[in-house]
Amino acid sequence: MLFLHQDKLHHLGAYFIMGILAWRFFNDYIQKPQTVILLSLCFCSLYGLSDEWHQSFVPDREADALDWMADTLGATIALSIIHWRKRFSFERQAS
Repeated sequence: MLFLHQDKLHHLGAYFIMGILAWRFFNDYIQKPQTVILLSLCFCSLYGLSDEWHQSFVPDREADALDWMADTLGATIALSIIHWRKRFSFERQAS
């Protein structure tokens, strides 16, 4: 281990990628961009929550609210980047 709470960075990175993948999936089926972002974030956050809950039943593992928060933050960062990139590219095309 390089530093304390290193696992939080792993959670953040994994759910950053999951946020992108969730957005790509929902974007194919839903037209409204805000709904895609919100649904993707809810999916990732609830998946992280269910993963932490599942870990509470596994011997030598424990559920950690900070892990879930890192999961949700990773997805939030990814989805925020997607939102801002799409918003600014749309504004450039409109002008």
